[in-house]
Amino acid sequence: MWKLVTVGVLLAACSSQVCGASIFYSNKDANQVLKIQKRANSFLEELKPGSMERECNEEQCDFEEASEIFETREATLDFWSKYVEVKYTNCSISNGGCEHFCRDDPANQCRHCSCASGYHLMSDHTMCKPVVEFPCGRVKMDYPEAKTGFNIRLIEGKPGRRGDSPWQIMLQNSNGKFLCGGVLIHPSWVLTAAHCIETGEGLKVRLGKYHRLRTEAEEQTIWVDRHVSHESYAKETSDNDIAMLHLAEPVMYSKYVLPICLPTRNLAEHELTTNGKQMVITGWGSTSDVAKKNYSAVLNYIEIPMVPRNECAQAMRFGISDNMLCAGSLGDKKDSCSGDSGGPMITKFKNTWFLVGLVSWGEGCGRVEKFGVYTKVSQYLEWIQHHIDEMSASFNG
Repeated sequence: MWKLVTVGVLLAACSSQVCGASIFYSNKDANQVLKIQKRANSFLEELKPGSMERECNEEQCDFEEASEIFETREATLDFWSKYVEVKYTNCSISNGGCEHFCRDDPANQCRHCSCASGYHLMSDHTMCKPVVEFPCGRVKMDYPEAKTGFNIRLIEGKPGRRGDSPWQIMLQNSNGKFLCGGVLIHPSWVLTAAHCIETGEGLKVRLGKYHRLRTEAEEQTIWVDRHVSHESYAKETSDNDIAMLHLAEPVMYSKYVLPICLPTRNLAEHELTTNGKQMVITGWGSTSDVAKKNYSAVLNYIEIPMVPRNECAQAMRFGISDNMLCAGSLGDKKDSCSGDSGGPMITKFKNTWFLVGLVSWGEGCGRVEKFGVYTKVSQYLEWIQHHIDEMSASFNG
């Protein structure tokens, strides 16, 4: 079998330097690469007859195994960048092997990996390494694992821990009245729901908060000097329920205050919002469907699955547009509620948390035959970037 594999091994290389180039290994060199130490997938596997499917699909080598073959790190990386490109010639399978973002290059039949702001693409051309002290989407402490039988919900919610959601903000009016949640995406910008700022009154955000009613160490309070609701926001249908808040001064990042990562549209739609993918929602919202202002004293979270749009549309009385996402489980009361609006719906991909949605609306809270509805952030990535760039240009101009 090895003779079949090693005759003219072709690696369709697509490294960061050369895309679309090809390299042939000699039979001798190919044998050295392919004769890696096999993994013991089953008892007496090595005595089984040769199987092309098992050896070529199940027995993929990893970077550590490749490094055992080649004498130097440089030689290993040279091989690895080409080997990975052969395994992932496009972004449709496993995000092209990329830790963050994947972009297809159809002309050269390959794909390119890239990273979120604050990260650097490593020499293996797939992994992303933080290059700043407080990169987006990383926390010092992680969410506790949801355990079987654990009734985790914002209605009578399960509290997280301080520092679990450093991108969560609390939105208040000028008198300090609690209005909504929101999420930090940039030193000077916060996302929230458009319906949270309909009154047009003065606004301020509080960052680094865990306990809603106490002033905490390292907490920051910053005024909003400009807010922009989406121009197509429809109050009657809650379509395009998204707004941007510009802060009067940039936040100071710390382990309690840092931004969430924004995905690319490709990552969001092909990896982050697949049916059944687990989402985390955080907020200080109401813990009762009856008492709408029975807000939580501490920041709570729920973990619920993404729901197919057609299934959601059948369960809900009001329309579900292409700009909305649904999450929850029929028969389960886990749900967001009044006061959670504008807060983040996030999910973890590899080692990084990404923003997927914003709490928008529901038909009641925690009703077992209904789902929660969230603004689909990937629909607004260009809109978000436009306003960030526009404001930066006005300051620099």
